[in-house]
Amino acid sequence: MSIISSFSSADRKKFILLLLWLISGVGMIIVGIMALIRRKEAIGAISGFLGVCALITGIITLIVRISQVKRLGKRNIGLDIIIWLALGILLLNTRILHRLGKLAFIIFGIVLICEGVRAFIACRKNKEEKGWYIPRMIFSVGFVILGIIVLSNAEAIFTNLTALAVGIFFIIHGTELLYEWIGRAKHFYYFRGTE
Repeated sequence: MSIISSFSSADRKKFILLLLWLISGVGMIIVGIMALIRRKEAIGAISGFLGVCALITGIITLIVRISQVKRLGKRNIGLDIIIWLALGILLLNTRILHRLGKLAFIIFGIVLICEGVRAFIACRKNKEEKGWYIPRMIFSVGFVILGIIVLSNAEAIFTNLTALAVGIFFIIHGTELLYEWIGRAKHFYYFRGTE
Protein backbone atom coordinates (compact mmCIF):
# COMPACT_ATOMS: atom_id res chain seq x y z
CA MET A 1 0.00 0.00 0.00
CA SER A 2 2.95 2.35 0.56
CA ILE A 3 3.70 2.30 -3.18
CA ILE A 4 0.12 3.32 -4.02
CA SER A 5 0.18 6.14 -1.46
CA SER A 6 3.28 7.58 -3.21
CA PHE A 7 1.33 7.92 -6.47
CA SER A 8 -0.08 11.26 -7.55
CA SER A 9 -3.86 11.62 -7.84
CA ALA A 10 -3.77 11.09 -11.62
CA ASP A 11 -1.48 8.04 -11.25
CA ARG A 12 -3.78 6.56 -8.60
CA LYS A 13 -6.74 6.82 -11.01
CA LYS A 14 -4.70 5.21 -13.79
CA PHE A 15 -3.58 2.44 -11.44
CA ILE A 16 -7.16 1.72 -10.36
CA LEU A 17 -8.27 1.64 -14.00
CA LEU A 18 -5.41 -0.76 -14.80
CA LEU A 19 -6.46 -2.98 -11.90
CA LEU A 20 -10.08 -2.99 -13.11
CA TRP A 21 -8.86 -3.75 -16.65
CA LEU A 22 -6.86 -6.73 -15.33
CA ILE A 23 -9.83 -8.05 -13.31
CA SER A 24 -12.08 -7.67 -16.35
CA GLY A 25 -9.72 -9.62 -18.63
CA VAL A 26 -9.13 -12.43 -16.14
CA GLY A 27 -12.86 -12.53 -15.33
CA MET A 28 -13.79 -12.89 -19.00
CA ILE A 29 -11.36 -15.79 -19.44
CA ILE A 30 -12.80 -17.51 -16.33
CA VAL A 31 -16.37 -16.96 -17.60
CA GLY A 32 -15.37 -18.40 -20.99
CA ILE A 33 -13.83 -21.51 -19.41
CA MET A 34 -16.88 -21.97 -17.15
CA ALA A 35 -19.19 -21.68 -20.20
CA LEU A 36 -17.23 -24.48 -21.88
CA ILE A 37 -17.32 -26.68 -18.76
CA ARG A 38 -20.91 -26.03 -17.58
CA ARG A 39 -22.84 -25.73 -20.80
CA LYS A 40 -26.42 -25.95 -19.53
CA GLU A 41 -25.79 -23.31 -16.87
CA ALA A 42 -24.16 -21.15 -19.56
CA ILE A 43 -27.34 -21.22 -21.65
CA GLY A 44 -29.36 -20.11 -18.62
CA ALA A 45 -26.89 -17.30 -17.94
CA ILE A 46 -26.91 -16.22 -21.61
CA SER A 47 -30.69 -16.25 -21.68
CA GLY A 48 -30.90 -14.24 -18.45
CA PHE A 49 -28.26 -11.76 -19.62
CA LEU A 50 -30.00 -11.22 -22.97
CA GLY A 51 -33.32 -10.84 -21.14
CA VAL A 52 -31.89 -8.18 -18.83
CA CYS A 53 -30.31 -6.37 -21.82
CA ALA A 54 -33.65 -6.42 -23.67
CA LEU A 55 -35.51 -5.11 -20.61
CA ILE A 56 -32.94 -2.32 -20.11
CA THR A 57 -33.20 -1.42 -23.81
CA GLY A 58 -36.99 -1.30 -23.55
CA ILE A 59 -36.89 0.86 -20.41
CA ILE A 60 -34.32 3.27 -21.90
CA THR A 61 -36.35 3.52 -25.11
CA LEU A 62 -39.47 4.23 -23.04
CA ILE A 63 -37.67 6.99 -21.10
CA VAL A 64 -36.39 8.52 -24.36
CA ARG A 65 -39.89 8.43 -25.88
CA ILE A 66 -41.45 10.01 -22.78
CA SER A 67 -38.90 12.84 -22.95
CA GLN A 68 -39.70 13.27 -26.66
CA VAL A 69 -43.41 13.47 -25.81
CA LYS A 70 -42.67 16.18 -23.24
CA ARG A 71 -40.31 18.14 -25.52
CA LEU A 72 -41.87 17.69 -28.95
CA GLY A 73 -45.44 16.89 -28.08
CA LYS A 74 -45.40 13.56 -29.95
CA ARG A 75 -47.95 11.07 -28.71
CA ASN A 76 -46.45 7.98 -30.39
CA ILE A 77 -44.83 5.72 -27.75
CA GLY A 78 -44.14 2.93 -30.24
CA LEU A 79 -44.50 -0.79 -30.70
CA ASP A 80 -40.72 -1.37 -30.37
CA ILE A 81 -40.89 -0.71 -26.60
CA ILE A 82 -43.52 -3.41 -26.16
CA ILE A 83 -41.44 -5.81 -28.29
CA TRP A 84 -38.27 -5.13 -26.24
CA LEU A 85 -40.07 -5.59 -22.93
CA ALA A 86 -41.85 -8.77 -24.11
CA LEU A 87 -38.59 -10.15 -25.51
CA GLY A 88 -36.84 -9.41 -22.22
CA ILE A 89 -39.51 -11.21 -20.19
CA LEU A 90 -39.42 -14.18 -22.60
CA LEU A 91 -35.62 -14.45 -22.50
CA LEU A 92 -35.58 -14.39 -18.71
CA ASN A 93 -37.30 -17.79 -19.00
CA THR A 94 -34.50 -20.16 -20.07
CA ARG A 95 -36.90 -22.85 -21.26
CA ILE A 96 -38.18 -20.54 -24.02
CA LEU A 97 -34.63 -20.00 -25.33
CA HIS A 98 -34.05 -23.78 -25.21
CA ARG A 99 -37.23 -24.41 -27.18
CA LEU A 100 -36.43 -21.76 -29.79
CA GLY A 101 -32.89 -23.10 -30.20
CA LYS A 102 -34.16 -26.67 -30.42
CA LEU A 103 -36.78 -25.60 -32.99
CA ALA A 104 -34.10 -23.90 -35.09
CA PHE A 105 -32.01 -27.08 -35.21
CA ILE A 106 -35.09 -29.25 -35.88
CA ILE A 107 -35.83 -27.05 -38.90
CA PHE A 108 -32.17 -27.29 -39.94
CA GLY A 109 -32.29 -31.11 -39.65
CA ILE A 110 -35.46 -31.28 -41.76
CA VAL A 111 -33.85 -29.05 -44.40
CA LEU A 112 -30.79 -31.33 -44.52
CA ILE A 113 -32.96 -34.44 -44.90
CA CYS A 114 -35.06 -32.82 -47.65
CA GLU A 115 -31.92 -31.67 -49.48
CA GLY A 116 -30.43 -35.17 -49.22
CA VAL A 117 -33.61 -36.79 -50.56
CA ARG A 118 -33.80 -34.23 -53.38
CA ALA A 119 -30.16 -34.86 -54.30
CA PHE A 120 -30.74 -38.64 -54.17
CA ILE A 121 -33.74 -38.44 -56.52
CA ALA A 122 -31.86 -36.13 -58.90
CA CYS A 123 -28.91 -38.52 -58.87
CA ARG A 124 -31.14 -41.53 -59.67
CA LYS A 125 -32.65 -39.64 -62.63
CA ASN A 126 -29.21 -38.84 -64.06
CA LYS A 127 -27.65 -42.31 -63.84
CA GLU A 128 -25.90 -41.86 -67.16
CA GLU A 129 -23.44 -39.41 -65.62
CA LYS A 130 -21.16 -42.24 -64.54
CA GLY A 131 -18.30 -40.13 -63.24
CA TRP A 132 -20.44 -38.28 -60.71
CA TYR A 133 -23.03 -40.92 -59.84
CA ILE A 134 -21.29 -42.54 -56.82
CA PRO A 135 -20.00 -39.27 -55.25
CA ARG A 136 -23.45 -37.70 -55.63
CA MET A 137 -25.10 -40.76 -54.05
CA ILE A 138 -22.65 -40.62 -51.13
CA PHE A 139 -23.28 -36.88 -50.80
CA SER A 140 -27.09 -37.29 -50.75
CA VAL A 141 -27.01 -40.19 -48.25
CA GLY A 142 -24.56 -38.23 -46.07
CA PHE A 143 -26.94 -35.26 -46.04
CA VAL A 144 -29.85 -37.47 -44.96
CA ILE A 145 -27.76 -39.08 -42.18
CA LEU A 146 -26.51 -35.68 -41.01
CA GLY A 147 -30.10 -34.37 -41.02
CA ILE A 148 -31.29 -37.33 -38.92
CA ILE A 149 -28.43 -36.77 -36.43
CA VAL A 150 -29.24 -33.05 -36.15
CA LEU A 151 -32.96 -33.76 -35.85
CA SER A 152 -32.54 -36.34 -33.09
CA ASN A 153 -30.01 -34.27 -31.09
CA ALA A 154 -31.35 -30.75 -31.74
CA GLU A 155 -31.40 -29.55 -28.12
CA ALA A 156 -27.96 -30.97 -27.26
CA ILE A 157 -26.42 -29.48 -30.43
CA PHE A 158 -27.97 -26.08 -29.67
CA THR A 159 -26.73 -26.14 -26.07
CA ASN A 160 -23.21 -27.28 -26.95
CA LEU A 161 -22.73 -24.95 -29.93
CA THR A 162 -24.08 -21.92 -28.07
CA ALA A 163 -21.93 -22.61 -25.00
CA LEU A 164 -18.91 -23.25 -27.23
CA ALA A 165 -19.40 -19.99 -29.13
CA VAL A 166 -19.90 -17.97 -25.94
CA GLY A 167 -16.95 -19.67 -24.21
CA ILE A 168 -14.60 -19.03 -27.12
CA PHE A 169 -15.81 -15.42 -27.43
CA PHE A 170 -15.17 -14.66 -23.75
CA ILE A 171 -11.76 -16.38 -23.74
CA ILE A 172 -10.62 -14.53 -26.88
CA HIS A 173 -11.97 -11.19 -25.65
CA GLY A 174 -10.43 -11.68 -22.18
CA THR A 175 -7.06 -12.59 -23.71
CA GLU A 176 -7.26 -9.52 -25.93
CA LEU A 177 -7.99 -7.35 -22.89
CA LEU A 178 -5.00 -8.84 -21.03
CA TYR A 179 -2.76 -8.24 -24.05
CA GLU A 180 -3.81 -4.59 -24.14
CA TRP A 181 -3.45 -4.43 -20.35
CA ILE A 182 0.23 -5.49 -20.62
CA GLY A 183 0.91 -2.60 -22.97
CA ARG A 184 -0.90 -0.12 -20.76
CA ALA A 185 0.82 -1.46 -17.62
CA LYS A 186 4.25 -1.08 -19.26
CA HIS A 187 3.36 2.45 -20.34
CA PHE A 188 2.18 3.28 -16.81
CA TYR A 189 5.36 1.79 -15.28
CA TYR A 190 7.76 3.71 -17.54
CA PHE A 191 5.91 7.01 -17.80
CA ARG A 192 4.28 7.29 -14.36
CA GLY A 193 4.22 10.88 -13.14
CA THR A 194 5.52 12.33 -16.43
CA GLU A 195 2.13 13.01 -18.06
